[in-house]
Amino acid sequence: MISSQLPATHAKRVPRTVLVTGGAGALGFAIAQRLGTDRTVALVDIGDNVAERAAALPDAIGLSCDLADSASLNTAYREVVRQLGPVGVVVHAAGAARVDPFLDCDRANFEEALAINVTAAFEIFRLAGIDLVADGSAGRFISIASVSGARAGFGRTAYGTSKAALIHLMGQISLELGPYGITANAVAPGPVDTAFSRANHTAEQRADYQRTIPLARFGEAEEVAHATAFLAEDQAGYITGQTLFVDGGYMSAGMGVTIAQSAAAIRRGTPAETRHDE
Repeated sequence: MISSQLPATHAKRVPRTVLVTGGAGALGFAIAQRLGTDRTVALVDIGDNVAERAAALPDAIGLSCDLADSASLNTAYREVVRQLGPVGVVVHAAGAARVDPFLDCDRANFEEALAINVTAAFEIFRLAGIDLVADGSAGRFISIASVSGARAGFGRTAYGTSKAALIHLMGQISLELGPYGITANAVAPGPVDTAFSRANHTAEQRADYQRTIPLARFGEAEEVAHATAFLAEDQAGYITGQTLFVDGGYMSAGMGVTIAQSAAAIRRGTPAETRHDE
């Protein structure tokens, strides 16, 4: 029988407070819901509905914060600690996602993506890391990256470049904070079916994605939340510096995706076809 006990030498405590940036958004809220089943959660978001979203969770607070503003971010973090105690799990789910062709991507767009997707992550992880090291506690740092951080896509100059930097940041943190029992990983979703994606992807774009994804569908926010929760567990304490792609096989897709999908559809058949074959 395999024991569920962690080795004594690796059993530093992870404080049970979770901070989720972008917590009022579709992915951030799904993650907060999942992690909030047995932890206290703080949602930090620029949206004016963050307190309302937090009120829908059993044990959560919501704080409005401009993540691009260092003073606002610092204030929000300190308020979370004041109200809920030490933060052990930090999930950076906030993201700027404007899509522009390279020649139309101006500096303001590029810098906004970097400010929200990378610089805010650096600041919130550094704040929590300083406190965890001082307290002698372990921690779980998780960023919601994207397949765009590992694979170029049309119109993703600012977004994809910032997500690539975010993936590297998590590797850097894993190296330097690993000796303190703090893990750092990225979850990289492919296309996810949210209100945002439904509003911003045309029917042609959705069809193009589905032709490229071996599972032939968009992901669900809950599937991203499940992967994030896995990396936040005490038992995931030996996983660090990794990027977990939650993408329906998008990153592995190459030639022949639609051929494979068509072959699978033929082999599955319809009930009528199955009866005919029999």
